Amino acid sequence: MSLVTPLQFNTVQPNLYRGSYPREINLSFFKTLRLKNILSLTPEPLDDTISQFCKDNNIQMKHVECNTKAPGDKSKKVKRKKKQVPIEYDVVIECIKFIVDKRNYPIYIHCSNGELISSLVIACVRKFSFWSTVSILNEFLIYNSSINVYERNFIENFNAEIEIDGLKINDKVPWITGRFVTTNEKREQRYSTKKEAESAKEPTATKVSSNIPSSLPKLKFHSF
Repeated sequence: MSLVTPLQFNTVQPNLYRGSYPREINLSFFKTLRLKNILSLTPEPLDDTISQFCKDNNIQMKHVECNTKAPGDKSKKVKRKKKQVPIEYDVVIECIKFIVDKRNYPIYIHCSNGELISSLVIACVRKFSFWSTVSILNEFLIYNSSINVYERNFIENFNAEIEIDGLKINDKVPWITGRFVTTNEKREQRYSTKKEAESAKEPTATKVSSNIPSSLPKLKFHSF
């Protein structure tokens, strides 16, 4: 039995893989990964053949709709250096909320060709591991022939503060950093006095870490 990897296949982190759109020829290889989830950054969900494979192998499918052209771009031919970024930050944030949960692993993340959209998302994810800009852009160029000013700005300007609800710190993948914040403030808002909040016997949390530079994105956890 021959094993054929998808185009642009590589390992991002342990049990997190990236590549191009899965094809039928790749299915034997996918079995070796023992995937739990496939995260698709494409205009349409996975086709019937791949969907049936996922169902037969208990693989969950998560689709984040992504177009190959930037919003409002109606031109047929545009030089690469003039092309706008085809996704918004909300796509990156949705992916990060999914990737940060180690219970979803192993994960295969892909776009149509394994190049631009996947690379933009992974580049933003790398910032949570404190990768330098040079290292992030060098990785980007492994999968893309070049990078234009819009793509570079998209990566460099990503510094969102992402609220992570319903996920305990222990279920976070270790290679993604986060700012862990107290839940006391939210708890006290549900009671008329601080004394009532303290007597409610709800679990509390303490701030663990907040020394992340303001120029970098942050995760805020409220469950401990």
